[in-house]
Amino acid sequence: MDTNVEAMVKQTAEDNIPVRLLPPDPPIPTRLDKLDYTSRYSCQRASPLVCPNQDLVRELDIVHRSRAMEGEERSALSYERAISVIKAYPQRITSVSQVQKLPFIGQKTGTMVEQFVNTGKIDEAQTILASDRFKALSLFTSIYGIGPNTARRLYSLGLRTINDLEVYYGVERDDPPEPAQSELHELDMQKRPQYWRGQDQSATDRKRGKLGNFGGEKGEGDEGLGDSWIRVALELREDLAVKIPRAEVEEMGRIVMAELDELEPGCVSTIVGGYRRGKPESNDVDIVFTHPDAEVVKGLCKRFVRRLYERGMVSHVMHLSGFHGHNPLRTTHWDSLEKALTVFTLPTSSPFHNGVRRRLDLIFALPEVYWTAVIGWSGSIMFQRDLRQWAKDKLAMKFDSSGITRRYDSKMFFPKTEKEAFDLFGLEWVEPKWRNADA
Repeated sequence: MDTNVEAMVKQTAEDNIPVRLLPPDPPIPTRLDKLDYTSRYSCQRASPLVCPNQDLVRELDIVHRSRAMEGEERSALSYERAISVIKAYPQRITSVSQVQKLPFIGQKTGTMVEQFVNTGKIDEAQTILASDRFKALSLFTSIYGIGPNTARRLYSLGLRTINDLEVYYGVERDDPPEPAQSELHELDMQKRPQYWRGQDQSATDRKRGKLGNFGGEKGEGDEGLGDSWIRVALELREDLAVKIPRAEVEEMGRIVMAELDELEPGCVSTIVGGYRRGKPESNDVDIVFTHPDAEVVKGLCKRFVRRLYERGMVSHVMHLSGFHGHNPLRTTHWDSLEKALTVFTLPTSSPFHNGVRRRLDLIFALPEVYWTAVIGWSGSIMFQRDLRQWAKDKLAMKFDSSGITRRYDSKMFFPKTEKEAFDLFGLEWVEPKWRNADA
């Protein structure tokens, strides 16, 4: 099985697949000498999965996570930016003078770097780690669907442990998880909208939660699932907490594509997210799909989820959305792609079957925006943020997973390859393995 860092792509009905929907073969290498680790934009830097200063990054990330969980978004973003710069620094930092002229390394962060160089620790990070509040909030936000706002509210109510959460949400540990989708055979969005919890969040609900993972692009978080889904996540937490090895990610991709090929031949897909950036283990699996015929793609997500449910592979659907028109004036990053956020189990016929339930996100893009969807869902969070910022600052364009739009006249651009999108932005090509601009 292919273990290349580039996402596994399954091709069916080969003669009908346009070359523009297939990845380059061989893959296009990154010209590292053309990237600049001093740039203010992480999309111009090479950010490896593990950098020479990963231990420093881990200390700074403790402070960042604390700020994010406390709702201090500006401060959290400042630490995220500092971390992204350090992730790209090519040498071991042994003196604060090495980073003083780098972007986003201010006086406070510089003091922390100096302290780490001298002691191997950052005092504030160690104080935070020892905090009962930080421990509780970290525990709460580890549950799918609980973001910082909900975590703080639960803490204010006196909750501190997983057992407290289970009591609060009425979870009985001796009972099997509620399927919560017994009506999946009636996949009629007009007749039963109340069943698809989370499908109609407002723009406010979709606001990005720093630690979440529910939204329009990879890493765009949310805590809009509602109490019923938090209850399900608590019931499934032991399974969902188990990391997914790369080989199992690839097997999930193979099984899913085989099922899709039976339903609708001719589709292509790319496994995105942390897997595509080279992570040895993943928290969930994200797959972007398309078909050369745009009319085939429309509505395919719902049909496919129904099939996976009927075949016993999907047990829960936490979000299901259809396509809606691309809006160049939209200020949130909730994309207009068709998607389903599900809980998936490999079939017993798979050699990787272990009965562990996994989070599987299925994203369907029209063929003309397939590569922008792949870029947007590949991450990392900071790389995507800076890519959007670069498009805005340098080109007066708006970029997200569902398209590239020129702001002043709403003209849309449709790159035929992933690299063509970088070329359009005037950026050097950055392979996914160099897009790890987060901690």
